[in-house]
Amino acid sequence: MTKVARDSSKLEWLAGVATLLSILACYGTLVVIGTLSLLGISVALHTGAWAGAISLFAVLAMAGVALGYPRHHMIGPLVTAAFGTAIILWVMFGSYSRVLELIGFGTLIIAVAWDWRLKRRRGAVTPAPGHR
Repeated sequence: MTKVARDSSKLEWLAGVATLLSILACYGTLVVIGTLSLLGISVALHTGAWAGAISLFAVLAMAGVALGYPRHHMIGPLVTAAFGTAIILWVMFGSYSRVLELIGFGTLIIAVAWDWRLKRRRGAVTPAPGHR
């Protein structure tokens, strides 16, 4: 097994966990602030830090998908993850749109699921010819 394959297998969880954290950072924060507001507690939230956290986790999710490439050699999940991440970054720092936000997260989820499925189908990384 190559060093890249070993390193990527150690981080197999990165894409899924980072996607989940990105979604939780976005919608979980809204739920918490909404709940606190209903309880009469006012919270000031720095929107730049909030958008930064969401974006950081989306980029980490894309990096996690990129780590799957050496295992299955399919570019589709990485392109899909890059597209979803680009939409999320545009929504966070360009022009906000709820519909685009949902499309970005949905695209990222599809990419992560596709990558995960390809890695599972390939099973363990096959050794190079001549090695056991």
